[in-house]
Amino acid sequence: MDIEEEIRSLQLDSAAEDNGVVNPDAAQPEVENSNKMEEDSKEEVHAHSVKPEVVEQKGKEKINVDPEEEHDEMELDKKRHLNVVFIGHVDAGKSTTGGQILFLSGQVDDRTIQKYEKEAKEKSRESWYMAYIMDTNEEERVKGKTVEVGRAHFETESSRFTILDAPGHKSYVPNMISGASQADVGVLVISARKGEFETGYERGGQTREHVQLAKTLGVSKLLVVVNKMDDPTVNWAKERYDEIGSKMVPFLKTSGYNVKKDVQFLPISGLVGTNIKNRVDKTVCSWWDGPCLFEALDAIEIPLRDPKGPFRMPIIDKFKDMGTVVMGKVESGSVREGDSLFVMPNKVPVKVVAIFIDEDRVKRAGPGENLRVRLSGIEEEDILSGFVLASVANPIPAVTDFFAQLQILELLDNAILTAGYKAVLHIHSIVEECEIIELISQMDPKTKKPMKKHIRFVKNGAVVVCKIQVNNLICVEKFSDFPQLGRFTLRTEGKTIAVGKVIDPPSTYSRKLSS
Repeated sequence: MDIEEEIRSLQLDSAAEDNGVVNPDAAQPEVENSNKMEEDSKEEVHAHSVKPEVVEQKGKEKINVDPEEEHDEMELDKKRHLNVVFIGHVDAGKSTTGGQILFLSGQVDDRTIQKYEKEAKEKSRESWYMAYIMDTNEEERVKGKTVEVGRAHFETESSRFTILDAPGHKSYVPNMISGASQADVGVLVISARKGEFETGYERGGQTREHVQLAKTLGVSKLLVVVNKMDDPTVNWAKERYDEIGSKMVPFLKTSGYNVKKDVQFLPISGLVGTNIKNRVDKTVCSWWDGPCLFEALDAIEIPLRDPKGPFRMPIIDKFKDMGTVVMGKVESGSVREGDSLFVMPNKVPVKVVAIFIDEDRVKRAGPGENLRVRLSGIEEEDILSGFVLASVANPIPAVTDFFAQLQILELLDNAILTAGYKAVLHIHSIVEECEIIELISQMDPKTKKPMKKHIRFVKNGAVVVCKIQVNNLICVEKFSDFPQLGRFTLRTEGKTIAVGKVIDPPSTYSRKLSS
């Protein structure tokens, strides 16, 4: 990869390229309504909603061992798999929309819905019943706020989807980061109800922070669904839909999204299911000619992954079930039953005993899949979230410090960033306290070259090359080699202050930029 391609690949670069940051004044509002869908997709949807901690299915494993089932596994491999994270401000309707998808797919029956309706009514929260499908624990139902990352699965003729329902409340942003770090596609849910969009979009609202985090965490494609279009304050008004688009597009551009290529807007009602599985009726919304949500998801194209690359699976959770079981998303390579791997950073040799996709036991799995992997050779208490399953021939590097290119978003109280600045590092499934121990150089925003070699501090908006140190060994990769394992965020006091990428040693990096 030459340096121009490397620069384009980073979120921090010019929006004239595919992924860039631009001057907000230069962004021109434009809403992309895709009218290019030529035929309706025919979906056969299978869904299952679970929480990560209750994912084990003792005594119910389906083991594909006979020839017919092996053939089914081959067919499974032919379907592409996408991880879709639902993000947005609290109360925008993320869980309700996710629940509606499961209901429309036929996996949640009417009797269950009636039960949830009654339960919600008893809590004087009649409109929350669809969210109960995704929000399964009592705390979430009482508060009406998603806390953990809920999961669901459904299929179309060409794709399999894992839905990740991320929390919207600012108190649970670390959980949202965990969900978004596993996703390929984002569904940004925005409430069209009068006053609710404004609350989420204003400074401090989670709409802004979720968009920035999603881009940094590798969510390259974004569907912006304008929800609650059936609300009496909106009544499917095109003016309100266009108003939201005109405000969101410039912000999406400054966050690094190429709106023409990577972003699509569409109106929905998550509560009643309008424009989700089937296109909205013209008698309800005469001006919409675009796809429904299922069609838009099915049409999204993402870059192909390399199934033959070095194996990398960050571990997001672990539990005991006839042995040690770890959960995570395969970021690179493939895995088979019987494979020998390392658990990094401790370099513990383990053997793969069994692999599960959803509730199905499979012989092998490739990149992009969310897996449960049963291991031998290690105890559950010896594994932490943030550890990585890696190939023996090419294990992931384990470090206590690394060089990074960092973009400062907004420091607390307009502070300055200098050596000694401390924050919390989020990189793939790692959450670790860190410290900026050295500022190497500040980058010119136009030329992308170092402005000077030695600086003492930088302020909001600056792009800087620096050295970051953590207390414990962590597993990271260079962004240019493994983007999902080389991009990170820095947070402090509940606020995202910077985003960045792991780079080469700065001397090498500076020579590249100067050449």
